[in-house]
Amino acid sequence: MRNKRKDALFLALCLVLAGCGQRAETKTEMAESIGIQNESAMPDTEDADAKDSVSETGETQNTKTTATEADEEQDMGAAAQEPENEATSEAVVENMTEPKYLTLDISTMGEILADGDAVDPIGLTILSEEENGVSWANDWYDSENLSLPMIGTDWNSFYDDHYQYQWVDNELYIYETGTGNCIYVLDYPTDQWYINGNNAYLEDGIFYGASVRNGYAQSNTCFMFAYDLENEKLLWRSADQTYNSMNFLVKGDVIFCGYGFTAEDDYLYQLDKNTGEVIDRLPLKKMPDLMAEKDDRLYVHTYSYDYVIEIGNHTEINQIYLNAVEELENTGYLPNGDYCYVDNGTGFEKQKELAYPNEFVIYDINDDGIDELLIGVEGTCNSDSAQYIYRFSEKKEELELLFDYYYGCRFYENGLIYAPASHSGYTYNDDFWPYEVYRYNEMENMYECIASVEELDLNACPEYKDNFPFKDDKDGDKKIYFVRFYEDSLRLDEGEYNDWKEKLFESDLFELNWHTLS
Repeated sequence: MRNKRKDALFLALCLVLAGCGQRAETKTEMAESIGIQNESAMPDTEDADAKDSVSETGETQNTKTTATEADEEQDMGAAAQEPENEATSEAVVENMTEPKYLTLDISTMGEILADGDAVDPIGLTILSEEENGVSWANDWYDSENLSLPMIGTDWNSFYDDHYQYQWVDNELYIYETGTGNCIYVLDYPTDQWYINGNNAYLEDGIFYGASVRNGYAQSNTCFMFAYDLENEKLLWRSADQTYNSMNFLVKGDVIFCGYGFTAEDDYLYQLDKNTGEVIDRLPLKKMPDLMAEKDDRLYVHTYSYDYVIEIGNHTEINQIYLNAVEELENTGYLPNGDYCYVDNGTGFEKQKELAYPNEFVIYDINDDGIDELLIGVEGTCNSDSAQYIYRFSEKKEELELLFDYYYGCRFYENGLIYAPASHSGYTYNDDFWPYEVYRYNEMENMYECIASVEELDLNACPEYKDNFPFKDDKDGDKKIYFVRFYEDSLRLDEGEYNDWKEKLFESDLFELNWHTLS
């Protein structure tokens, strides 16, 4: 069943990332598809129609076919007929390097750890754990506005800041991003169909890779390794059953990777990049399939659960935030001691049953280097619907309330908060609703209101014609916007208001991953 799931997942990834999974058939097209300028070392392959099958025993069968010598000669002949700039061609040829071909014999070696200074694990805090209904990884990452860690014509090609990697059959081709030169061609045992994504990493001549075999736990399978390519020496090999996820992530001296299988324990591992030692493991309910990082958050997709995990050394503060959320959920009391609902005598349990679910997110919303706790209480009515921002003060050793406003706020990356009013002063024919704008004041350690906006439309409110500022209605549409912006009071027509608003909210909205409480 695991293979079938992988099969479906990989197909989805190919379709989304590869434009329906079609691969280039010539050297030139393959090179161009992954941004490679030097195609001399690129092998010919025609596997656009090739298919991988899974045996009943769980073993993968690779049925890809390679191009014939006649095809190669034809491709080369066609390329020779294309017009070229002679000077450019000579420069490309001059920059070409002959790749170094290496066969890494690691299949029969047991765990080998290298000497090195001890590395502390990175603090991890699970912020959310949500069932996904056995959904595809790309659906979740798209919803979180995350980029999948792979590129190219299919899941066999990916990259980092310095290199591009291309799997072709059983060989991994490594290209320099700047020059396009193929510098290494590596052959080492791993299941190409089962493991996909960023499953290779080269840094300072040290290659970090993984050897995976599909199936239940066996010796000498499912591990990571570090190999000195210049000196052709294995530096370390991690323990068995520490890796079978689709990708791994390198963060400083730590490698994040995962392992799990049916009827086996599932973990997110941390490996010492220098020694290969397992320095931490985080139990998960299912095997990590694919992981991505954004804003010090680790987004881990598994078979049936999606995890958002805080990366960093703020574990204690995050736990304080989570304790506050638990207190709210169990008692109805906010961190500052206020009761979250209107006290109408019905009691907490009854009010909670009537109310919309509360929500929260932990995020550095004001870019001060400290995560804040954002709480949303939609409540039982307008009177108890609100959004709050709290921050833990290490000096005071308590949670401070920075912001309190009606529910429905939008948070912008430039630090502004769009805060819709709970009630309106007029009737509107369009989609306008009065609002205020808040910005964090670091000196006062609070959010202050910098603008408020109201619209008066005589077409909807003719009773206000005696007080309407016709002289400010330059476009004559009988609509005016009253804007208080800091100390200024403005009367703007439609065009002026839209220009003002666009300039004020010139950045994107934060894509916050709100977590709903039951």
